[in-house]
Amino acid sequence: MGSRKFVLSVLLILLSCMATAQQEAWLKTITGNAIESSGKLYTYLNASPGYALYFSYADNIREPYLVYVPKSYNRAHPTSLVVFLHGAILARDSFQYKDPAIADEPIFSIGDTFNTIVLFPFARADLKWAGNSPVYRTIIMMIHQAIERYNIDKKRIFIGGISMGGIATYWYVNHHPEIFAGFYTFSAMPKLGDEAIKFENITKGKPLYSMNAKDDPGFSYTEVHTIYEQHKDEAKGWHFETVEKGGHRFIYNSDGRQYVKSLLGMLLKP
Repeated sequence: MGSRKFVLSVLLILLSCMATAQQEAWLKTITGNAIESSGKLYTYLNASPGYALYFSYADNIREPYLVYVPKSYNRAHPTSLVVFLHGAILARDSFQYKDPAIADEPIFSIGDTFNTIVLFPFARADLKWAGNSPVYRTIIMMIHQAIERYNIDKKRIFIGGISMGGIATYWYVNHHPEIFAGFYTFSAMPKLGDEAIKFENITKGKPLYSMNAKDDPGFSYTEVHTIYEQHKDEAKGWHFETVEKGGHRFIYNSDGRQYVKSLLGMLLKP
């Protein structure tokens, strides 16, 4: 019995060491891939493909975000940018950028598929994108910082997210539609607290692609679809997509990446 406990203790120590080594390797990669702005208009430095870590400030809080650079990125050619706002499940006591598992987020799979840069901000339990959070404006700052570092096509910047992040997307529909070429949401309720959504800002030129599962236990599919039916004549660019089964987090299921690529493929098409 004692020898079994000893073996178990050794295994736990080894697993802990492996996890620490993986985290250190991850942090070394994302900090090493970060680049500075050249400081010159329309002049861009070489950027390594993969994940890079940056920070911006929300009031006095240093907020992290990842930028994924696709393998086919060419600094000489303007590239689209997709901003993804994660759900509340990642808004914990600390920012989760140190976790190597973040690299498995389905949204990053579109980078190489569509030759697009992906910007992934991190929320925290006390700093979510909800209400009058300063994070909304900080994300705009992150976009400007990315434009300084990478050759981003300013006419092809898109924003969206899942659940809490999907709801937050409507804040940008209301307040800064001029920045974005389009919007997308997964498992989101089209309500923005006490603020009425300006559905007329969702146009054929600035479309919204939304996707909801019929068996979502978090947000009623029937209610979401009813809102769509009530406002589709105002929101002439709203494309409503349905998933039969998969629950609230269907993009994290085994076929989730296909849903992400399908929806973003429609949004990113020329």
